[in-house]
Amino acid sequence: MQLSKTQITALLTEVASQEDGFNEVIRMSFEALMKAERQEYLLQTAEDKGNGFRQVRAYGRGKMLELRVPRTREGNFYPILMSVLRDQEEECRKIAFELYGAGLTTAQVGGLFEKLYGRHYSKSSVSRMFDYAREEVLGWLMRPLEEYYPIVYIDALFWSTRRDGSVSKEAYYTILGVKSDRRREVLAIVNFPTESAGGWAEALGSLRKRGVKRLGLVVADGLSGLETATARVFPGRRSKNAWFI
Repeated sequence: MQLSKTQITALLTEVASQEDGFNEVIRMSFEALMKAERQEYLLQTAEDKGNGFRQVRAYGRGKMLELRVPRTREGNFYPILMSVLRDQEEECRKIAFELYGAGLTTAQVGGLFEKLYGRHYSKSSVSRMFDYAREEVLGWLMRPLEEYYPIVYIDALFWSTRRDGSVSKEAYYTILGVKSDRRREVLAIVNFPTESAGGWAEALGSLRKRGVKRLGLVVADGLSGLETATARVFPGRRSKNAWFI
């Protein structure tokens, strides 16, 4: 059945005016685009055949969309539209992580997303968004290091940190290394509630586990017990070329 442009417009207007009608129009449009894309794909790939649909979920204007995504027998067809939706979801996760890192709570991030995207994110949903970022951060924190750093700067920076519903200044043990080619590298950032020689011993111990065997010049402040803790972790650094200032 062939419909004129006017008839199609009237039909879409009628559907959109119903409850959840706008989302229904979006669903119909998405599915029509994906079916047309599969048809074009099959014209260019004679050895593959259409093989029904699979159900996926997406979001539009705060509502869940149940989409019938066309598939093929060989399973090599993936609609461009689904890539766009996936990239949009990935972008939302990155934005949420940036907001959380700036100091917003998971509830505040969820509320802001509801205003911007028309969809409410619960605290647990926002937390799940951070999983991918946590994996990247963990990978960076545990990456292998070089065996020797001629110069190492160590210092604790104090930043406002939310813990158990309250905010207080906590210590972030920061270790900056200078390599033999004079390039600088942040070796570690470790969070403890307070600064102590024991905390530094643990932070420096993590460097040994990641491959560091020797330190040259260690530059630090006058925290009591810090030099002893450093020498305990790296006992071989008390040589004529190793100093602690």
